[in-house]
Amino acid sequence: METGTETPRLLGGRYQLISPTGRDRVGTVWRAHDSRLRRNVAVREILPRFHEHGTAPEEARHRALREVRSTGRLSHPAVVSVHDLLEEDGRLWIVMELLEALTLLETVGHLGHLPVHWTAWIGFQLLAGVRHAHEAGVLHRDINPGNILLTGDRVVLADFGIAALYGAASAATAVPLGCAPGYLAPERLRGMAAAPAADLWSFGASLYFAAEGRPPYPDSNPLTVLSTASAGSPDAPAKSGSLLPVLEGLLRSDPAARLTADQAARMLLEVLRMEGVTVAPSMRPPAAPFTL
Repeated sequence: METGTETPRLLGGRYQLISPTGRDRVGTVWRAHDSRLRRNVAVREILPRFHEHGTAPEEARHRALREVRSTGRLSHPAVVSVHDLLEEDGRLWIVMELLEALTLLETVGHLGHLPVHWTAWIGFQLLAGVRHAHEAGVLHRDINPGNILLTGDRVVLADFGIAALYGAASAATAVPLGCAPGYLAPERLRGMAAAPAADLWSFGASLYFAAEGRPPYPDSNPLTVLSTASAGSPDAPAKSGSLLPVLEGLLRSDPAARLTADQAARMLLEVLRMEGVTVAPSMRPPAAPFTL
């Protein structure tokens, strides 16, 4: 049970680490047991690089931790629940609900790409969680297929606040280390501050990946991605069918011209209707206000 350095078997006198379930560019996720509430949980172990240009490391650290803690007030089926946050042995540990799921990245890797109706259903569910977070003043900053979990009956966005640990707080202009460049909005790659519109571009890029089987700008180098994005829009989707207007609207390079979350939700709902997929009334976006 090691990740390069000795890992404590019991965190906070409460969380018994059982086994690692996966590693990614951010850290390691563990299956663990909460002895106090007698339930299994997921624990993400992070070695945060607390740094922000022009800000003392300790101040940046506190800002980033506040961002992660802010996700604890989110409560939505499409957002992974955060139970606890600990600092121990110079590392950060985030305790979350344990989900048996495949990521969207893994699912598309197995299938090649997803049909339109499935992509639209995933997008509609996921967008509800994104909207909930934005209404609470919380940005994700790193929406990508590796952070989207599919459980069978739920679509869940994970790792809220993680990007803040690798960049800094809301006004940060540096691209967070560890983020997937191909899913960052062009304005973020240019150094602009994070905003809801940037999350929506990343959301659209993830749907593009689901429907097309590839990201809109397939490169891992931020400078190459920025150069390609500055040269024009992504290649026109070939497999997206009725999703095409949604993808084009979300992937506009100008944040001011991009679809809003409400507009995207209504368009996805229309795609689902056209594809014969029923959505519960409680999940539908509110009607647009009547104007003359």
